[in-house]
Amino acid sequence: IFCSRLEAAGRRVMASAPEDPFDRAEGMRYVGRIARHALDHFIEGSDPACPRLGGLPRLGGDNPDYLYTSAPLSADYEYRLRGHRGEASFLALGTYSGDVGTEEGLKISGYLSESDLDFDDEGRFEIVISVEKKPGLWLPMQATTSQLMIRQSLLDRKRQRPAEFELERIGEEITPSALDPDRYAAQLDRAGRYVEGAIAQFLAWTDHYAARPNEIRLLEPALAAQAQGDPQTHYYLGYYDLEPDEVLQIDLVPPACEYWNLQLCNHWLESLDYENHAIHVNHHTAEYDEAGRVRMWVSDRDPGRPNWLDSAGHRRGCIVLRQVGTDHPDDPICRVMTFSGSQEAT
Repeated sequence: IFCSRLEAAGRRVMASAPEDPFDRAEGMRYVGRIARHALDHFIEGSDPACPRLGGLPRLGGDNPDYLYTSAPLSADYEYRLRGHRGEASFLALGTYSGDVGTEEGLKISGYLSESDLDFDDEGRFEIVISVEKKPGLWLPMQATTSQLMIRQSLLDRKRQRPAEFELERIGEEITPSALDPDRYAAQLDRAGRYVEGAIAQFLAWTDHYAARPNEIRLLEPALAAQAQGDPQTHYYLGYYDLEPDEVLQIDLVPPACEYWNLQLCNHWLESLDYENHAIHVNHHTAEYDEAGRVRMWVSDRDPGRPNWLDSAGHRRGCIVLRQVGTDHPDDPICRVMTFSGSQEAT
């Protein structure tokens, strides 16, 4: 069953791929990356009685400024999360039910933002995660809660020391059980459904915004409801599609907010190579003009302007904009021009 679902996901990707060997190869790599995560998440690290903290794949416009951490949970248990904030710019923790790529979608069941957390003088904190309310820092679960997700922001990822976490189930220690064939079959089926469903969900996002290229618009409520992330974030999505001598100019007047960033992704909504290319800007790295505007440039070569976003060899792909902690997000304005025109623009 897992293999048939993997094949179906691959066929869906090929059917949705641009007629470009580069984009098609990235699409097949994308299927492999999601399959690898699904096998680890739904099998090796799936026991909520012995929870294991793990990462998340490049999926759904993953943020280059964020480190994502997740772990399985169950309402049958209570948990204790200890940590040290390190040099993270902010932390946010949520409990969730459902998942991306399912009919239910990913739904928030409890949430703590940076302002809710209480750190000691050394930057340490402790949180109880449970259905019943607890004294002190408490992260709620509901009867359907199935996972913990943590976001931490590193505005200077190469230099900042990330936060550290330890998660334990409260109560008598439980030894992981031996492999059960029936349970393993169900886990394989769940992993396969995740691969097929998650890929289908985010391809629908890409298709929706690619239909009107070189624009950036608020994420449609119907699409946003499928993957509830940070409730304090306004999400925008767009799609760039440029000829070799074209540049996409993006103007944004960021509101007063906790954080904003704008990033490039490929056609499959995977963040581009932020380790080796300048594929995003945020409120810390952006250069503003005298009016408080940030003018950004998307192209495959440097136009010699501030706030250049390097498309890293991609002619097309998705754009994600986040504005966190504001009631008045700014709608970006986009304009396609020639490379020579961008050098003359002010």
